[in-house]
Amino acid sequence: MGDSNDRIVIGLCTFNRHEPLKEALDSLAQIDIPEGTEVEFILVDNDKNEGAKYIFDAYIHDMPFKCYYFMEKNRGLAHVRNRVIEEALKLRATAIAMFDDDEIVAREWLVELYKVFKESGSDGVAGTVYRLLPMNSSDLVKKLWPNSKEPANISVKLLPTNNCLFSTNLVDPKGRNIRFDNAFNFSGREDLVFSFDALFQGAKFRSAPQAIVIEKFSKERSTFKYLLKRWFGTGITDAMVARHYSFGMGKRTLKEILSIAWRCLILPFLLLGGTRPPAAAILYITASLGWLCGLFGKKTNYYFKHID
Repeated sequence: MGDSNDRIVIGLCTFNRHEPLKEALDSLAQIDIPEGTEVEFILVDNDKNEGAKYIFDAYIHDMPFKCYYFMEKNRGLAHVRNRVIEEALKLRATAIAMFDDDEIVAREWLVELYKVFKESGSDGVAGTVYRLLPMNSSDLVKKLWPNSKEPANISVKLLPTNNCLFSTNLVDPKGRNIRFDNAFNFSGREDLVFSFDALFQGAKFRSAPQAIVIEKFSKERSTFKYLLKRWFGTGITDAMVARHYSFGMGKRTLKEILSIAWRCLILPFLLLGGTRPPAAAILYITASLGWLCGLFGKKTNYYFKHID
């Protein structure tokens, strides 16, 4: 499986998440290295005050690979992820792996990503993310935000930056030369647009179900109020993506309008004690309203101040 010419660069982006970052780096220090590969690690800090530097310095001696710290002064998700790409190319990486600074990687995480990557011959692989909600989270939130079952090793269309590995051919100027789009710096979905740009150029992605990371949720992110905000923002960003590519907008808009009408019609019956809980219907209405707002130009800057 291994190839002595394979050099994997793990890229992690962070912004003012000091305690979660410590847990992320602690888990990273314990991962197994794929046989026959060279691995290096890049931490890109989006805090101009270099607030994560002291944490990085405290952990680099525990890492089983070379580590590099960079501060990216330009705020935004696309900026920091593109900085990872630029620095990885300078290190002559053949593949780049990514996860988020509020996640804990399993010991076999990188081995599993690399295994599927090599065996499938794909351009990128997506792992499994499990949500870890606080123990006192309500049953309603747990029901509305369940963990999905491990996917089979199948073709996928999304290369999520919270758990993925991809060939540098996607980003090399001599290859497909794809970058994360700055238009999605603070809205999210920058990884979806990156994935679409790659797919349009013929890239192939596979799922790596055993490559597991655990995303720890704070109390603030484990409420129904947060879910409403998240679903509304997702509706907006979905519309932003559709406008970006100018496809499927008419059909999707009709679908969202019908969804609102239908769910508003049945909502009174749900509130009066129907067999189905009204919370799910409210979330779908919220997402549809987000789509319509995004369709008419509303944007979301959710990640501009997002720290938790």
